[in-house]
Amino acid sequence: MIKMANAASQQAIEVGKERLREFLENSDTARQAVAMGGRGDSDGISLSTLDSRGKRRVPTAEEEDDDI
Repeated sequence: MIKMANAASQQAIEVGKERLREFLENSDTARQAVAMGGRGDSDGISLSTLDSRGKRRVPTAEEEDDDI
C-alpha cells in the first residue's frame, strides 16, 4: 500500500508540473510575473543580526565580506 501511495503521489506531482507548465505557457499574466523575478531589496528594508539580548550586533570584517 505504501508503494501504491508513493506511485500515486509521484504521478500527481508530474501531472501538477505539466499543468503548471501549460498554464505558464498560455497565460500572459503568468509570463509577465515569471519574467519580473524577485523583488530583491527594492523596498529598502533589510534584516539586522541581533545578539542574545535582541540588540543590533556590529558585524566583524569577515562577516561583512561574506555579504558580497
